[in-house]
Amino acid sequence: MTESALILEEEVLRLYREPIIGASYSNTFGEENIKNLVNMYRELEEEKMKSMLTFLVSFSKSSDLATSFVSVGVLHALGMKKELDDAYQWAQGLDDKERFMHHFDIGKSLAEYFT
Repeated sequence: MTESALILEEEVLRLYREPIIGASYSNTFGEENIKNLVNMYRELEEEKMKSMLTFLVSFSKSSDLATSFVSVGVLHALGMKKELDDAYQWAQGLDDKERFMHHFDIGKSLAEYFT
């Protein structure tokens, strides 16, 4: 991975962590995280958009529920239907699939409302 890609990945990961999900009324379910990630994506050059999309797709299949549902929300806001379908398909194979898919639906709803 190039230095530029590493820097981009660090910035993307920072936006997943800040603000802390659930730490405030305005970010109960990661509303700000989704909004900030969507805004970042839309401001990138095409090559960096591709890199960020790779991160989003990878993170949408994370066993960390917060990471995966924020990713699904961002993918939904960006109109990435195939990638979104892949995340739902991945979740079907989990022992806790209902919980993940429920949170994916929350992520999609947040994306529709806040982006």
